[in-house]
Amino acid sequence: MYKKIFVSFILMLAILASLYTWKTKTSKPIIMSDKKPSVTTKTFDDKVFIYQAGDLKKDCDLNSEMACAVEFAVKCTLNPDFDGCRDSKLPKFIFMSDEALQRPSEMSFKITKIKPINSDLVEIHTDSTCNGNWFGLCQGRIIYVLVPSSESWRVKDIYAIEI
Repeated sequence: MYKKIFVSFILMLAILASLYTWKTKTSKPIIMSDKKPSVTTKTFDDKVFIYQAGDLKKDCDLNSEMACAVEFAVKCTLNPDFDGCRDSKLPKFIFMSDEALQRPSEMSFKITKIKPINSDLVEIHTDSTCNGNWFGLCQGRIIYVLVPSSESWRVKDIYAIEI
């Protein structure tokens, strides 16, 4: 009986070792980079960007892909039917439609800080104002979390903090 248990144990160890070897040989290693994305805040000092729901331009005139990602999120907040919004991977709450949410029709923001977390995650801190409530995500210090998306950046999450 002990012989059968011992043989079963050895066979199980051999199977586990071969599965481990196969997994390590066939899987790609995950490379964690310490590189920070190149970002500057000099170009945004004291500039306030104002948007109105009825007057949204398709193009982004800002000179940064990250700032354009924030601008696109603001445009989609003002008008979720804006060109490209529904197909984007923006947070789903942006597309909620309910009068009680008090969707703004005018928003402004000023970029106060760009905080690289790692090579694939950047936080853009803004001071924002709006003429609505919108989950509390358009008045005060609003933080847009950006991640790379193909050749550009996209807003992954939005949250507010008290300053």
